[in-house]
Amino acid sequence: MEALERALRWAEENLKVDYIELRYEDLRKTTLGLKDGVFTSFTGKLNRGIAIRVLANGAWGFSSTSDLANLEKKIEEAYKLAKAAATTKRERIELAEVKPVEDFVKSRMKVRPEETDIDEKVNHLRELERLLKEDEAVKSVQVRYEDGGGRKLLLTNEGMRIEWDYNYLYQGVYVTGKANGKLAMARDSIGAVDYGWELMTDHEPNEKVTERLLRKMHSQLKGIAPRRGEFPIVAGPIVVGIIAHEALGHLAEADLTINSPFKDLIGKRIAPEYVTMSERHVEGGFGNDRYDDEGVPVRDIRIIENGVLKGIMLNREYAHRWNMEPNGHARAESYRYPPIIRMRNTVFEPGDHSLEELIEDIKFGYYVVDFRGGQAQLNSAFQVGVQEGYVIRNGEIAEPIRDTSITGVAIEALKKISAVGNDFGLEVGFCGKGQTAFVSSGGPHMKFEGGILIG
Repeated sequence: MEALERALRWAEENLKVDYIELRYEDLRKTTLGLKDGVFTSFTGKLNRGIAIRVLANGAWGFSSTSDLANLEKKIEEAYKLAKAAATTKRERIELAEVKPVEDFVKSRMKVRPEETDIDEKVNHLRELERLLKEDEAVKSVQVRYEDGGGRKLLLTNEGMRIEWDYNYLYQGVYVTGKANGKLAMARDSIGAVDYGWELMTDHEPNEKVTERLLRKMHSQLKGIAPRRGEFPIVAGPIVVGIIAHEALGHLAEADLTINSPFKDLIGKRIAPEYVTMSERHVEGGFGNDRYDDEGVPVRDIRIIENGVLKGIMLNREYAHRWNMEPNGHARAESYRYPPIIRMRNTVFEPGDHSLEELIEDIKFGYYVVDFRGGQAQLNSAFQVGVQEGYVIRNGEIAEPIRDTSITGVAIEALKKISAVGNDFGLEVGFCGKGQTAFVSSGGPHMKFEGGILIG
C-alpha cells in the first residue's frame, strides 16, 4: 500500500490529470482438470500486478504492470496515452461525482479454498467422476475446477481507499452419454464468491450435481425431436435467466444501450405489469460484491419494474453522460484490463403462480428446463440450445425432447408472458465482453403464450 501511495502522490505533484486510479491485485489461483481418470491440468499461478488508469484532457489512458518497482514510469506512460487520445476526441469524458470511500471488504466464506488441502480437492473431483460413471450410459466425464484467493486494493486521487479480501471457486462438468445408438452431452456449473469449500460439501454436494447431470443426459437420450413452430412455452428458471442475461441484460449495459432498442424505451411499458427484472445482490450470486472496480457501492436496480423499462447499468463515465447516479457496474477481469460496464446477477423476479398452474391449461406446448449455449443480438434476438426439455400435453409434463433450440426476439416475447411462477432458481457462469466476468442469471418459471419458436 505504501508504494502505491507514494506513486499516487508523485503523479498528483508532477502530472496534470483529472483522475488517477491504481488497482493492485495479489491473487493465487489453482486450476484442476480431470478427464476420464486423467488429470489434464494441475496448476497453481500467482497473479500479481497493478492497473493504472488516467483521465487527462478528457480522455483515458491505461497501462498495467507486474513490476512494482517502476510505478512512476507506468503512470507516466498511461498519462501520455491519455494526452494522445485527447487529440482525437470530439467530446471530453467526464465522471459522475461519488463520495470517496475507505473500507475493507472481508470475505464471507466459511472455508476458503486455500484452507482446503489439495488432496481433498483431487478426491472431490475423482468422487464426482466415479458417481457419474456408475451410470452405464455415461461414456466420458470432464471436470474443470478453479479457485482463487488473495487481496485487491483500489486507490484514487479522489480519496478512494478500498481493500478486498477476495476469494472465489468454480466447477464446470461435461458428460457425454450413449444409449440405443443415440449420443447426448450435458453440462453443469456451480461457483461462488460468498461460499467457500462449503459450496461443495453443503450447498452443491457431488450427489446433487450427479443427479442433475444424469437427468439432463437421459432426457436427451430418451427424447424425441420436437415439432417446429410457435407454441405455448413454459421456461424454467435457468432458461429464463439466460434470456434475462443474453437477450435483455446486455441491452441494459449503458455503453450498449445507446445502440440498442432500449435507448428509446426507458420509461415506457415493454411487458405486462406482473413482469419485473432486476440486477441485484442474490444469495449465492456469482456477481456479488460491495463495491465495483471504481469504488462505487454496488446498488440493486430494477431494469424492468412492473412492466416498465426503468434502469440501466452504469459506470461513472456513462452515469455522467446519462445524468444518472452510478450504480456499481464497472468491472475488470484483472489488473491487465480497464474496468467496463458489466452485469452481475441478472434475474426476473417471482410472481404468484405454481408450476402446476402454469401448465394446467396448455393443450400442447413445451417445457424448457435448461440450456446449452446461447447467443443474442443488440436487437434482443436470441437463439438458445436446449439440453433439457419436455412436451406439455393436456396440462401435464410428458415425454422429453432432444436436438433442439429456441429462438425469438426478447422485446417481443416479453409481451407474450402470461404468468410468472412463485419459485426462483439461479445459474452461475462466465460472461465475455472482451473480458471475462463472473455472473449469475435466473428467475422463476415463466409462461409464454407465444413469441418463442422451438425446433
